[in-house]
Amino acid sequence: MLRGMKKLRCAVIALVAMGAPGVGKGAPAMTKEQAALQTGVEAVVYGLPLVMMDLTMRNATHVAAPHAMAAPINQFANTPVFPDASFKQVVRANVDTLYSSAFLDLTKEPMVLSVPDTHGRYYLLPMFDAWTNVFATPGTRTTGNAARDFVIVGPDWKGALPAGLQPLASPTNLVWILGRTQTNGPDDYAPVHTVQHGYKLVPLSAFGRAFTPPKGAPDPSFDAKTPPVEKLKAMSAATYFDTLARLNEVESAAGRRRARAGEAGHDRHRSR
Repeated sequence: MLRGMKKLRCAVIALVAMGAPGVGKGAPAMTKEQAALQTGVEAVVYGLPLVMMDLTMRNATHVAAPHAMAAPINQFANTPVFPDASFKQVVRANVDTLYSSAFLDLTKEPMVLSVPDTHGRYYLLPMFDAWTNVFATPGTRTTGNAARDFVIVGPDWKGALPAGLQPLASPTNLVWILGRTQTNGPDDYAPVHTVQHGYKLVPLSAFGRAFTPPKGAPDPSFDAKTPPVEKLKAMSAATYFDTLARLNEVESAAGRRRARAGEAGHDRHRSR
């Protein structure tokens, strides 16, 4: 996914250089058409991460139960073996770790992530927001190897958190966890599988009690075989910008609420 974004970003940047001659010191003034082209290309570059993340999420959650690198929303998918040369889902896939992947929807409530004691085995669970920015990375280097519980909180949620949960604030309601667990060759698969199965996700309202993740409900008409980057390439301009507008409005609305809350807090602090 990220490899495809880099290629597309380079392509549209090159388009700006070739098709928008008004860029650069001393260049002649742009015509209206050239200015429109530059603005449109810049909008494509701006929106690539958001649109690609949405397409990737839809492909990776279109299953009834976890399988390979796909799982229903708010559930982990764990790869049981090293990826082969045909694996293209992430850039330069590791051959010394096994992957764990989960897409989260924090719209309704936070999600609790529980990790087991890995007994010194290195792991990391980087979390991407909807713009593909990493906002938290629980793991050996940052939080240690002991069993821990984290609560991933979206930008719109308000409420009290139970004691003992470390909050991780996501800037967006869409989150991608792309975890890796150290694996010392194929003979080491079994203990790594134990660690992977210890990565748990439950809604905050279900934390501390028995919880069975619901099954996914795949749409038979949905095309889950075409890679996200190919779907992006096939989008018409109208479809791309409609998709970007919809996604950007959701995330921008959350951003505006956070900004207003921050400004209100700053004003209260100054008035003291």
